[in-house]
Amino acid sequence: MTEKLYYKDAYIKEFDAEILSSEKTDDGYDVILSATAFFPEEGGQASDRGYIANARVNHVYEKDGVIHHLTDLAPEAKAVHCILDFDERFEKMQCHTAEHILCGFIHKLYGLSNVGFHLGDDEVTFDVDGVLTREQLDEVESLANAAVFSNARIDTFFPTEDELKKLEYRSKLDFTEGVRIVKIADYDSCACCAPHVACTGEVGLIKILDFMKHRGGTRIWMVAGKRALLDYRKKYENIKKISALTSTPQHETADALEKYITDSEQIKQELKNCRLKLAEREGSAVPATKGNLVVNFSEFTIPELIAFSNVAVQKVDGILVALSGSDGDYKYVISSKNTDLRTEIASINKTLSGRGGGKPNMVQGSFSVTLAEIESYFAN
Repeated sequence: MTEKLYYKDAYIKEFDAEILSSEKTDDGYDVILSATAFFPEEGGQASDRGYIANARVNHVYEKDGVIHHLTDLAPEAKAVHCILDFDERFEKMQCHTAEHILCGFIHKLYGLSNVGFHLGDDEVTFDVDGVLTREQLDEVESLANAAVFSNARIDTFFPTEDELKKLEYRSKLDFTEGVRIVKIADYDSCACCAPHVACTGEVGLIKILDFMKHRGGTRIWMVAGKRALLDYRKKYENIKKISALTSTPQHETADALEKYITDSEQIKQELKNCRLKLAEREGSAVPATKGNLVVNFSEFTIPELIAFSNVAVQKVDGILVALSGSDGDYKYVISSKNTDLRTEIASINKTLSGRGGGKPNMVQGSFSVTLAEIESYFAN
């Protein structure tokens, strides 16, 4: 069994150990130490990383009481000095402790239990077995941060079986041996194997980012400590840019952006109407034509081709072909006041690598040929 130093002291940054084994794997080496402060992937939390001598520790997992360290190199000596990426470890300690505090209040206030937890490198989520509202989560968040500001002591211990029977604590699993309790003053008591900070003040700040209904309950996204600072910093930079672009104070950017979007949609509609009127004017300018007519507008949309065709078709005795695009990729609207196009479109599409259909007097679709081929087909 590997001695688990992280149970003795969650703040160990460096330690010495003996190499018990080092086996080659497909991706590097599997190293087993006599003792370790590297916390393995467990309970929804990603493992610690760092170094065993010169070897980079990329992942750590536990199997049958033995901690396996997956490294890029084989350690050079039997007696090794190990170093954790402690800044990363401390971030996880902040976030995991924050999750305990939040879940403790959710359980006390609403009787809901934690049924899932993920603490990765980029995000922290946890699931509870009931539906919560934004207002309820705001209340929980306020109470959780008050607990942080109280700088309460956090105790971790392994109670005896008799002691465990007398304790009230939260747990996702039903077991009675080797239970480790994390007690956060009067705010929460929970069975957990992960490292935690020593007092709530070290969490720094807790922020619930988002939530959604999930499998009959609620999934919650959160950050704490350093991650909360980085999240705020990133959002501040975004708000600052929006503030500058809209020439409004930062606390008014939401209203300014809403107005900008409304104005933008109105401008888009006005532009759409203008383009349709332009298409109709182009249709009015078409000369009277005895036979077929092919016209190409490189940037017209289908609605604009239709608007053009509705006007221009009255001046064309044969078939009017309105195109938009370039060789190999043309959108078409084909119309006629005298020809039932449903009897023609199959042959047209077959010859011009086209797809589409429609009504007797108007069809629409696409061609995958050149303009010259289209003009040749419809030539009088």
